[in-house]
Amino acid sequence: MHNEPNLLQPDEGRQLAGLLGEELTHYRRLLRLAWRQNSYMKRQDVDRLAANARDWGRCIPAADQARLARERLVAALSSRLGVAIPPGRVGDLLDYAGADQRAVVAGLLHEIRTTAGTLARQNALNRQLAEFCVELAHEEAEIFKRCVLQDPSGCYRGDARQNDRGPGGVIVRQA
Repeated sequence: MHNEPNLLQPDEGRQLAGLLGEELTHYRRLLRLAWRQNSYMKRQDVDRLAANARDWGRCIPAADQARLARERLVAALSSRLGVAIPPGRVGDLLDYAGADQRAVVAGLLHEIRTTAGTLARQNALNRQLAEFCVELAHEEAEIFKRCVLQDPSGCYRGDARQNDRGPGGVIVRQA
């Protein structure tokens, strides 16, 4: 087969597909962590949330490095082809790819877009849930201060026995 300089070569297409596959693997891992984060927040599992956050801290730099490696390759390939393709526009390289390369790269791009979109939506949901949890904790703390600490009927006496006036406060009444 004769190599045309204005087309992606087979090894370049394989290299691009490999970098896209690596990037997709990182985004899928981040999506699994986002789903776990949601579950742990709902269960108020602080220990697992902390471990999940540490995993995020390890996975995000790896995903960024995969993205940067892909962008560097796109820049190098567009330079070699003599066309101006922004590093973030992998799809523009498909015009210079053979049919087999085009199908593989297009499939990977579709998977990355789908996964990244789902990840963005899950992160937005997690942010809303986290804000709700913080707001709820703040409200519960205010209720506790106002109804238990400031209400003598909901407090304990100095001898650590409950006050004789009976249970009081909003939290006790709601329970």
